[in-house]
Amino acid sequence: MADFKFIDAAFLDAHLRSTGGLQLVHFGSSLVTSCNFMRRSLSIISPEFQGTLPMIEVELQLTQVDVVQRYQVRSLPTILVFNGIEVVERLERILLPAELRQFLQDTVSFHSIPQRLPKSEDKGPSS
Repeated sequence: MADFKFIDAAFLDAHLRSTGGLQLVHFGSSLVTSCNFMRRSLSIISPEFQGTLPMIEVELQLTQVDVVQRYQVRSLPTILVFNGIEVVERLERILLPAELRQFLQDTVSFHSIPQRLPKSEDKGPSS
């Protein structure tokens, strides 16, 4: 089952600042059917991303205009992938689990910190 961290929207900034790294934030509402579908899709694939992409669920209320404006949430569901406090990917449509898996695999691959490649002087003499 999903290993989501549920965070109140008011504390999201502080959480992102204190943890850093890649993190997925799903802005949704239990009142919106498509949000529930995305939550289930994330639940299905989340074990594959354990340790590489923490997943956060934010239940967004219509009255939280400041949060909507700060994160530019134009529709629900909205998935934002943060690297620290910077938004590096945005998804504002519904995907099937297989499509969502591919999107997140590509996102993690692209935005992960690359391993240090050896410099040419680090290599031994060439034969």
